[in-house]
Amino acid sequence: MDLNVLIVGGGIHGTGLLHDLATRNVPGVHLVEKSLLSSGTSSKSTKLVHGGLRYLEHLNQWGLVHEALKERAILLRLLRDIVKPLPFVLPNFKGDKRPPWMIRMGLFFYDLLAGDGGLPSASSINKKDILSYAPYLNPEKVEKEMISAFQYYDAQMLDDVITRIVAEAAVKLGASYEENAKVTEVIPIQDGYKVTIVSNDSSKTLTTRTIVNASGAWCNANLLNWNIIPNITCLLNLGTHIVFNPEAVPNGDITKNSATLIQEPDGRIVFFIPWFGKWLYGTTESILVGEPSHVRYPEEDKAYLMHTAKETLNLYEAEKNISEIFCGVRCMPLHVKAKIKNLNSAWNNEPFNSPFYVRQLDKNISGLSRETVLDEVLPGLITIYGGKYTTYRSISEKIGALLSRKLKLGSSTGTHLAENWFLSELMQEKPSLFLTSANLRQM
Repeated sequence: MDLNVLIVGGGIHGTGLLHDLATRNVPGVHLVEKSLLSSGTSSKSTKLVHGGLRYLEHLNQWGLVHEALKERAILLRLLRDIVKPLPFVLPNFKGDKRPPWMIRMGLFFYDLLAGDGGLPSASSINKKDILSYAPYLNPEKVEKEMISAFQYYDAQMLDDVITRIVAEAAVKLGASYEENAKVTEVIPIQDGYKVTIVSNDSSKTLTTRTIVNASGAWCNANLLNWNIIPNITCLLNLGTHIVFNPEAVPNGDITKNSATLIQEPDGRIVFFIPWFGKWLYGTTESILVGEPSHVRYPEEDKAYLMHTAKETLNLYEAEKNISEIFCGVRCMPLHVKAKIKNLNSAWNNEPFNSPFYVRQLDKNISGLSRETVLDEVLPGLITIYGGKYTTYRSISEKIGALLSRKLKLGSSTGTHLAENWFLSELMQEKPSLFLTSANLRQM
């Protein structure tokens, strides 16, 4: 066999697994990305490393919150200046779906689950002081409708930077990757698979003992293209973000002000966050129709966010001060087995058609679990569905342990050790790795 593990997809889960296997000293590990590393959802997130405060509303997601808060502490320790503490204010207005007692209880358990995570505990904020933390809030709404407010901490990250650093650290440990390359054919053979990889009008064929399909929104489309019927259906969930120029908050200090979490009347949560000299605002949860590449934000998503901005925020010439609007596509498993009998079905003809998937959905999108689902559709071919960016390292560790046992190769993981990240070396050798897309757009 040419390889022990072929990873398809250069987002955070693909590169995270590449890094994990490399720290285990598993030989013959290679990653293929059809575009550039972190060109998909892993660079289009809300830029938060967090436990997911609102997930505490669902008892079955408390384990996920605990895992994410543990990972938040690890990433804060390993990636200083790339993952940073971020204070949040959480105002509670009349009519909010979640009353103050519920917010207070949620923050108590959030801190409890975090343990000694290196961040301050939540505390109350006086109404007269909140605008000093969050000058972008509507002062009239604060004065007339605010019941209570709290401050708590999470963390902010350079999402695309982390993905690239993880990949380069894996290379230093003996793994490899290639960009602008696509796996076009997968054929089962004895003890593994024969695959065809096409790049720059050339192709090559190699063999691998195992394959990990870590392509996010493209995971089921890949399987179908390889003539493999998926077992898991998934919802393609579109999250839209608006970036405002600093002038949108003329009396704000982006370097010192807190982020905020706002409750929508329908129960959703939106964030307003200081981000690289600008303000990041989002996100939405709508159903994607069509292929995820180069997807454009829906006008109704923008209207939804701008309506909240008008009601709760105090932005100066909000429309004129929009710097950009971007959106990412989340792959959210529905935890049901697909009832697809053959490849001539509607699914094969429309592999990205979320409305086809959502016919099996009987609850609100925002209530879907963010937990990762692994499915071994064929022996040695594992697909990663869903997951939170924050928990990528622990998920990669679990998959790495599974593959290490299956292959009978490698040792324990080392992604929790600073020496396996090579940050100082990479900063000297490839300083551009540490420039997020926000940096590059300002250059």
